[in-house]
Amino acid sequence: MTGVASPSPASAFRPAFARLAENTPAWTAAVVVIAVALIAWSAQLTIPMEPVPITLQSYAVLTVGALSGARLAFLALVAYVGLGLSGLHLFAGGRTGFEVLAGPSGGYVVGFIVAAVLVGWLQENYARLRILPLFGAILLGHAVIMALGAGWLAWQKGLAFAIEKGTLPFIPGAVFKSIGVLATVIVVERLAGTPRAR
Repeated sequence: MTGVASPSPASAFRPAFARLAENTPAWTAAVVVIAVALIAWSAQLTIPMEPVPITLQSYAVLTVGALSGARLAFLALVAYVGLGLSGLHLFAGGRTGFEVLAGPSGGYVVGFIVAAVLVGWLQENYARLRILPLFGAILLGHAVIMALGAGWLAWQKGLAFAIEKGTLPFIPGAVFKSIGVLATVIVVERLAGTPRAR
């Protein structure tokens, strides 16, 4: 008896990308680069709308969160936002710079970071690849993105405008993208040999 408690099954769950990144710093960097590329690519798949376009970005962000865990998701999203602010054309529609944060989309960009970390943490500590809890975490992630995005838009344009232009148009897509995130995460984790949660 050493007196050291063994980790519980819940605390021991590591998503596929997190396990990969634990191998070496080079793998960590590779996972972050791939995540940034996926998010940047998804930002260019847009349906033009004013003042905020509909994109596939939340799908990529929440997928990265669920497959990476909180720490790695934070690194990937901070890297993405930092590169976008530094002058690379990574934001929706190829935009770049601090004017994106100051503009109507600023709250959604911040929401991406918060939601990815939240979904990653919930996957590691609660959902652990169980379908219903994971789907709930993904829906919550979308709700966080829309709440922060609409909140920033409401501060700029008023609450009624934010609900009409920054919330209602995004709800149907959020549901479909949540289903897509769930399916993607389950397939990737199965291919990675992640055992079923109990």
